[in-house]
Amino acid sequence: MPEVRDLLGFSCINPIKTVYNILEEHKATDVLRDDLIAIATKEIISEGRSRRDIQRDIKSKERTIESLSSKYSGRGLTQEQLRQCLYSIGDNHAFLRVNRDPCDRMIQYLKHYFHPTQAQDPKSSLAIRSGRNGARLSHDHSKQYAYVLQSLTLWREILHGSGSADLVVEMLTSTVDMFHLWSLAEQDLLSETSLYRLRDTGQGLNRVQGAPKTSRMMHVILGRAQKSVGTWVGSSVIHMGEL
Repeated sequence: MPEVRDLLGFSCINPIKTVYNILEEHKATDVLRDDLIAIATKEIISEGRSRRDIQRDIKSKERTIESLSSKYSGRGLTQEQLRQCLYSIGDNHAFLRVNRDPCDRMIQYLKHYFHPTQAQDPKSSLAIRSGRNGARLSHDHSKQYAYVLQSLTLWREILHGSGSADLVVEMLTSTVDMFHLWSLAEQDLLSETSLYRLRDTGQGLNRVQGAPKTSRMMHVILGRAQKSVGTWVGSSVIHMGEL
C-alpha cells in the first residue's frame, strides 16, 4: 500500500528472479540451446541402478556444469550464478517427476484397470453412494470414472500443461505450469490496482482480492483439461482461495 511504503521509506516489493530472466539480462540464453544442457540439468535416478552407474552419472553431470558455467559466464554473470541457474533447472525436473509423473501413472492405471462405462465385476466398480465410506455424493461407475479422470487430468495440467520436460527452453518459457501460476499469483497479490478488502465470505471475515491474471490462466488450464477428457462432471467453478 502506498501509505505503508511512504511510512517505511522503501518498497517491500521485489520481483521474483527466474532462470530465464537472469540469463536474458546477461545475454547468456544461448546456454539453453547448448547440446550439453540436457546432461547438466538431468535428474539422476537411483532406483534400480548400481552405485557405480550413479556415481558415473553424477561426475559426468558435475563436469558438464563446470564446462557450461565456464563457457557462458561473463558480462556480469559469474560462474557461480550460472551453476545456480543450471541446478535450478534440474530442480524443476525433480519437481515434475515427483508431482506430475504420479498423475500420469495414475491416469494410465485408471485406463488400464477400469472400464470407462461399466465395471467388469463388483470389485472393480468405482461407484460411490452418499453416506457410505465417507462419500458425500452418489455416482455410478461411469460417472465416478469420468470424475477421477478429469480430476487427475486437471491437476496434471496445472502442474505442467505443456506436456514436455525434454525441451529446456520450452520448459522455462511454458505458459501453463505451477511455477507460472505462482508468478501470476505474486503479480496479482502485489498489484497496486487491486488491493484487498475485508469481506464476509460466509466463512467469517476474510481478506479478498481480485486475481485477474491467475484467474485467466486457470480458465485456460480448465478449458484444456475439459477438451482433453471430453466430458465434465460437476462444477467447473474455480475457487481461487484454494490455490
